Amino acid sequence: MQCIKCNGKLQKIMLGNVEVDKCNSCSGIWFDIGELNKILASGSIDALRNQIDNNQGHDAKKSRCPRCGGTGNMVQVTSLMNDEVHIDTCSVCYGQWLDGGELEELTEQRLIAKIKNLFKISL
Repeated sequence: MQCIKCNGKLQKIMLGNVEVDKCNSCSGIWFDIGELNKILASGSIDALRNQIDNNQGHDAKKSRCPRCGGTGNMVQVTSLMNDEVHIDTCSVCYGQWLDGGELEELTEQRLIAKIKNLFKISL
C-alpha cells in the first residue's frame, strides 16, 4: 500500500499475532480495525517506534483510506489520552492511522494514566 501522508510505501510488520503496516519513509502506521487497541494493550511497540522525524504538516494533511481504495475519507479523532494526538479513522472500514511518533505519545500517556490510577486514593 502507498502511504497516505507521503510518497513512502507501507511495509508489513508483525508484532506478536498482529500485522500492521508502517511507512518506510515517515514512520506513519496503518492499523486495521481493532489492531491499535491490541498493540496498546501489549505494550510492546519497539518495532514501530518513529525512526525519522520528518512528519511536519502530516497531522493536518487530509487523505483517503488506503484500505478501502480511496472510497473512505479519513476523519481525525482526538485521542482521549492526549489531545495532541489525532487518530485518522476511516468512516467506512474503521481502520486507523497514526503519524510517526504518535504511537509513542499514546503509549506514554497510557503508562502515565496507569501510574496515576495506582496511586489514586479512594475515599
